[in-house]
Amino acid sequence: MASYLIMTPPGAPADDERARFIADGFSWVAFFFPALWLIAKRAWLLGISVAVLQILLILVSTLPGGFAAALTMQVALSLLVSLEGPLFIARKLAAEDWTLRSIIPARNIETAVEIYFANAAATAHHQGATPLQSIEWSKSGRPENAAGVGFFESYGER
Repeated sequence: MASYLIMTPPGAPADDERARFIADGFSWVAFFFPALWLIAKRAWLLGISVAVLQILLILVSTLPGGFAAALTMQVALSLLVSLEGPLFIARKLAAEDWTLRSIIPARNIETAVEIYFANAAATAHHQGATPLQSIEWSKSGRPENAAGVGFFESYGER
């Protein structure tokens, strides 16, 4: 079961149709094509950096004794992008003033959409069209009142 981060555009209500559902989990596409996946998600700088690093790793693999090291580093890079890429996209949206509305565990995205909009409609109906309680993100890119999500603890703890 995956968790889905639900984010809405700046100033939009909780039940806005433009809400983005970001799966917080492993992405096979990001594992096999990390640079292209990042570029497709509009993370231009990181995508180009990963592409350059992949090209350098290909060049290192042609050196004598460099194949094993390059392959290990390529797998590590792919794992990093496939595991942390969705959260990077969520942080990028938060930096653009998108609001993290909820985190919903669900089997697939269709179920997550159904649960979220059912909860949003019920909350609006019972509280006089008051949007769902949102999780505020600070300018540092971390949620102020949310549990930590992701592989690395990037929320200021040590």
